[in-house]
Amino acid sequence: MTVIINPIIQQQTIAINSFGVGLNGLPNGATDSLMELKYLFEGFPFPGVFEYGDVCAFTNSTDSNNPYSAALVSINTNQTVYASKNLFVFVSYENGNLIVMQKGFIDFEDTENSSLASWSEGDTLYLKDDKMAITPPQTSGHFVKSIGFCMPNIENKKRIWFEPDSTFFTIS
Repeated sequence: MTVIINPIIQQQTIAINSFGVGLNGLPNGATDSLMELKYLFEGFPFPGVFEYGDVCAFTNSTDSNNPYSAALVSINTNQTVYASKNLFVFVSYENGNLIVMQKGFIDFEDTENSSLASWSEGDTLYLKDDKMAITPPQTSGHFVKSIGFCMPNIENKKRIWFEPDSTFFTIS
């Protein structure tokens, strides 16, 4: 979906009915991707082993055959060089097409044995080590950065809104 924003209209307030946020089949054929911001990189070199929902970032690539001069890397909070980078969620890689999400909804089905096990509506979401978590890292030398929050919903899903903040601090 392409959205063209009129600079005059963008100053208006937009209200969203939270009952339908993230649901498929919203009015007028809109889908849950209405609020998402995803990027498609056609012909992107194989980024390595990533799973849907992994937090990642772009870094420089010295590969002369790489048309983007960029590589996709997994992020860990002990890598403070990535604290100031824009973070993304890995969505997919098929036939040379990389899709990453800058902001949007993610549903997690099984969180019993994960860092999201204590998911609760409205909780702030952090990156902790290399996973999304409800609690921020507490290890010296790691960075702390808010990356979203737990989104209330009527589908009994562990739904999160991913939208990393640009601010961070490093634990001393």
